[in-house]
Amino acid sequence: MFNLKILIFTTLINNLIYNYFESKKKNVCLSLKYTSLVHSIISSLGGILFKLNLISFHTEEYIVYYSLGYIILDLKLYTFEKELRNEIYITYFHHLLFYIGIKYYNTEPEYYASLIITEISTIPLNLMWLSKYHNNYKLAKIYSVVFYLSFFLFRIVNCSYVMADIYKNNDIKKIYLISTFTSLNYYWFFLMTKKLILKLKVKL
Repeated sequence: MFNLKILIFTTLINNLIYNYFESKKKNVCLSLKYTSLVHSIISSLGGILFKLNLISFHTEEYIVYYSLGYIILDLKLYTFEKELRNEIYITYFHHLLFYIGIKYYNTEPEYYASLIITEISTIPLNLMWLSKYHNNYKLAKIYSVVFYLSFFLFRIVNCSYVMADIYKNNDIKKIYLISTFTSLNYYWFFLMTKKLILKLKVKL
């Protein structure tokens, strides 16, 4: 059962972060990327610190609530902002999986921590987008390489390892969830690799 007071507080925190950037940038997409960057840093750092036993279950729980507040903000923006409508359905699907994963935190905090570090790859993704927006294409190329490598490491290798571990325990509900999430990452990685190969062929 979620603590409604904490959820409201973390949702307000995410809204304040977004509104801060929106007041500076006056651009929905740009402000959302900055807000996403902040979330990806905080959430992945929480997962790493928990895995290293540097923070407690309850401390990580606050970060989990922060992620839930971010999901609520994100869903609100993608639902009501016209600029984001083209990605609305994949966002709904992704956040549904995210929400289901959050619900498992109380019973499976180790699995949650292992999976939330996939957000590490979102850091260079946002930085790449922001670099392109500011016309710094050289830096964007560097971030694109870092994004590709971090995606492979944290979303392909890491998720595959977690999926194999869950299969060993033969928990059907968790198997469905991790298989769907991992398959989605495989699909995205396939598209990224296909795009990379096409770019390399053009250069050759």
